[in-house]
Amino acid sequence: MSKTLKKLFFGIICYPIYLFSKLIPKSNNIWIFGAWFGEKYTDNPSYLYEYVNNKYPDIKSVWLSNNKNEIYKLRKNGICVNHKYSLLGFWYGSRASVSFINCGFEDVNKYCINNSLIVQFWHGVPLKKIKYDDMINENIQRHPFINIVRNVLLILFPFLNEKFNLIISSGYKTSVRFESAFRIDRSKIIETGYPRMDILLSEKSAYNKTKLLGNYDKSIEKIILYSPTHREEGKGNSNLLYNSDLDKINKFLQEHNSIMLIKMHYYDLTKKSLDYGLEFSNIQFINDSDFNDINRILRHIDILITDYSSVFYDYLVLDRPIIFAPFDLDKYQQIDREFYEDYNSATPGPICKNWNEIQVQLENYISNIDLYKKERNEIFNRFFKYSDTDNCKRIINTVTQHLSTAS
Repeated sequence: MSKTLKKLFFGIICYPIYLFSKLIPKSNNIWIFGAWFGEKYTDNPSYLYEYVNNKYPDIKSVWLSNNKNEIYKLRKNGICVNHKYSLLGFWYGSRASVSFINCGFEDVNKYCINNSLIVQFWHGVPLKKIKYDDMINENIQRHPFINIVRNVLLILFPFLNEKFNLIISSGYKTSVRFESAFRIDRSKIIETGYPRMDILLSEKSAYNKTKLLGNYDKSIEKIILYSPTHREEGKGNSNLLYNSDLDKINKFLQEHNSIMLIKMHYYDLTKKSLDYGLEFSNIQFINDSDFNDINRILRHIDILITDYSSVFYDYLVLDRPIIFAPFDLDKYQQIDREFYEDYNSATPGPICKNWNEIQVQLENYISNIDLYKKERNEIFNRFFKYSDTDNCKRIINTVTQHLSTAS
């Protein structure tokens, strides 16, 4: 209820700004970008921002954020960024003909973008049910009074009612899920491919390998990444490395001249589990402040270990082994999220119940025994229409075509 009251309070205060912004003429040469509720500079919007900034100097590309530390860092790196609720944030938000986001209106300035072309990237091919399809988090049973208040707020304050003009999709199967999840007309889902695929397939876009690996010498033969998703929207207390016997895993890695990098979901970065890897020679937690972008890491990874994270879909473009670690599968589906399809058929790789089984699969892959290449290719072709580095180009062509049609 406090969340609803907060929305009501700021809705009333900012409503005049919303009305005023509708009177400000849009410019086809001003585009705004934002991601992850204004907290982070990463993912598809950031890649497209850089592409537009480099290829289209006549377009004023502006990143919006509400993270002061992030704004400071971005400005030092030459990024045109403004606080989304500053005067310039309101001005560029009101003037921009296009708004690119990957979560929702909160990525930018929700009070002044309603007349722009709002392009939603989302943040991955969904394995887990999202939006209208998610009956655990998004569509929980509420008191009838709460629903009435919520519906009234959406009518009174249109900027709270998120509607997207275009949703960017990677391919047919992804489009099917987006159509259901966002309850949007199929014609508004555009299969151009994601900017992140341009990054994944580009060697120059990856992080510097030497810096990423730190003090590890050149004798390292395999780089393994463990990248689990969060639990309970980051509010859960589960320790994903509990009883994992990291000492045994570390010895295995030493014997095979391999290292394992661990990248937790950013919801989990403050949790105690991050302390466990510090004492092991061949296990390293990735410093999120320096290497926060997983899409710039994946090109260096030989084997991916994950659970329910959609990162495995993106990794398919590299056609490298994936090991699945759904240690709490039943509990996860009951408490966190349901899946769009049966987990066993959705995952092109061995499914392990514990770290001992993971070690067995790692031995196979290190010995070049790969039994899942066909399955990886089949699933990639279902979800991805393209496997090239022209995704940003196709998105720009689509957006400019929509702008020219509207004008």
